[in-house]
Amino acid sequence: MNDPLAIKTTSPLKMAAPLIAFLAIAAAWTAYWFYAKNQAQARLAQFENDHLPLNCKSRDWGGYPFRIHFDCADPRISTSQLDASAGKLRLIIQAWNPNHILGAVFGPLTINATTVSGDAIRFSYRTSEGQLVLASMLADNQTVTQPTGKTVTVANTQAHVRPRPGKPDELDISATVSQLAVEELRLDSLKLEGSANADQIPTMDGLELLSEPSNYLDAIWMIQRLTGTTDEEMTAAQQIIGPLLRENDNKLPLQHKDGRWYWGPFQISK
Repeated sequence: MNDPLAIKTTSPLKMAAPLIAFLAIAAAWTAYWFYAKNQAQARLAQFENDHLPLNCKSRDWGGYPFRIHFDCADPRISTSQLDASAGKLRLIIQAWNPNHILGAVFGPLTINATTVSGDAIRFSYRTSEGQLVLASMLADNQTVTQPTGKTVTVANTQAHVRPRPGKPDELDISATVSQLAVEELRLDSLKLEGSANADQIPTMDGLELLSEPSNYLDAIWMIQRLTGTTDEEMTAAQQIIGPLLRENDNKLPLQHKDGRWYWGPFQISK
């Protein structure tokens, strides 16, 4: 007959089982985290080797246990057509989803002597089986200062790049720039759309987009203020704008050729 008052004993192994299980899971997760971090480092190195070498004053990897983050202090990219630098670049990957990279560029950002300052520029980069699915960028409250000292303020910029269905080497590009201001001039929005070969993106060579400002007259006045175009040159340019608009469904081409940007007939960068 069992004695209800008898003291029941539990083996030490059973008592320690939850702790042992926790330690085993923690060890397995730690091993996976370091594996995922090594894979992320290898992918970044491959990207730099294939596309854009990234120079950093210092590099820091961390984020354990749930994230993998990479901080690049004073990043700089220099190519034959691009010289860009910023205060800091941060990349973040959730350890359980290495195919989705989140990032931010902290300013001021300088691109070929043009300075962009404001909130951190955030971006997202999704892949599947090593191929791009969707890349997005969001920037709020930016001020763009040209080498001449003239400025453009922009309340919000959103851009998206995705592979064209059935043509993975071609990319569809769309962007919306909202609330632009040059001195007393205002423009509600500027929409951009187009496509490019994936190899064109790092250098922008041959890139052509179609633009649609909310008001063409305001946009043209802004361009005149920014570029210093004379009235005579504006009159000549307007003779070109009409045929371009008719040819492109009332949208004006934005092109990058020979290291310079052109909006229709206007050269908007040196």
